Amino acid sequence: MQPYFMNFHVKGEVAGTLLLNATEPKLLVDLSPECATREKAPGFKYPNRVSFTICNPDLIKRFQKTVALGDVIEAHGAFVQSGYVPHGNRHVDTTFEMRSFQQRSAKMPELSHGGQVFQMRTAGLPN
Repeated sequence: MQPYFMNFHVKGEVAGTLLLNATEPKLLVDLSPECATREKAPGFKYPNRVSFTICNPDLIKRFQKTVALGDVIEAHGAFVQSGYVPHGNRHVDTTFEMRSFQQRSAKMPELSHGGQVFQMRTAGLPN
């Protein structure tokens, strides 16, 4: 099978990260196309998400230094479909490698008054 290379351009809210310390470290970044829900249980705060991988050590350091959970980023990269890689009890055949990113907005703090929490709608705002 011949590998295929394609580019991607995404914008989403950072839903989670996981640093894999190996000979060649990788940072897994989950992005959500939607704002976080009010759910507290893992997996329910961001029910829709896609995982991307950062392989460049300098980009990993910059990401960890400047981006927090809930921040909105815009990212570019490439994906490759290759042989199946074991992942838990499944196999993954497509890797989305993030090669650049820009922070578009930091997580907005919740505003509360008199025990009521107010949230600003962000879906229609430019960033």
